Amino acid sequence: MDDRLLSCEKADTSAEGGEYAVTFETAGVLRFSYEETAEYCLYDTGRTLELDALLTAVTEARMKRFIIPYCAFTRRTERQIYDRLLEKFSGVNGYSGVWAPYVEPSAAGVVDFLKERGYAGDNAYCAAYIKSRADKNVSGNFIAAELIKRGVERQAAFRAVAEAGLDESDACRRALEKKANGMRMEKDENGCVPQKTRAALVRFLLSRGFDTGLAVDAVDEYIDGIRD
Repeated sequence: MDDRLLSCEKADTSAEGGEYAVTFETAGVLRFSYEETAEYCLYDTGRTLELDALLTAVTEARMKRFIIPYCAFTRRTERQIYDRLLEKFSGVNGYSGVWAPYVEPSAAGVVDFLKERGYAGDNAYCAAYIKSRADKNVSGNFIAAELIKRGVERQAAFRAVAEAGLDESDACRRALEKKANGMRMEKDENGCVPQKTRAALVRFLLSRGFDTGLAVDAVDEYIDGIRD
């Protein structure tokens, strides 16, 4: 959409640079930084410019400056980055009215920009996250569920876990041993571990995402070892 520049006045006279209030014939008054005003020649009043291109470029540039520190040193999912941008560039923070239609498409464009440069990407995030959780005595299903909560698409999460080749049996055994070591494994008059203790251990393993068959077998094997 074409719009004509009517005026450009410094809105903040207390600081060097500061903000400029730029008045458009259709869009009304919008604020830009000193750098933006200079880069897009917004002081050149009386001319007509392409407003969509201007507001898209300005919004994306602002988003990049904001988001790069957020994901430069810590892996983030694409959804985490996108949601963080929408939170920051919301109507509450001044991106309402004329600015509002540019927020979501600009956020998507910035995510693509970051993916191309290695700052974002669900595959890399999944690999790093799975590696960090591999020794935490949880199942692949549990890790996949955590990835999904962080915005990774469901199929991608389970595919990444499958490709990681986690040893479910070993993780289940370690989780069980750690839990059981913190419990009082009292035996009944027949020298057997009570059924309620067995059930509690199975429920614990299920809460960690392990399959029912694997959980039951692990508990039976562990309790048989105690009995022996």
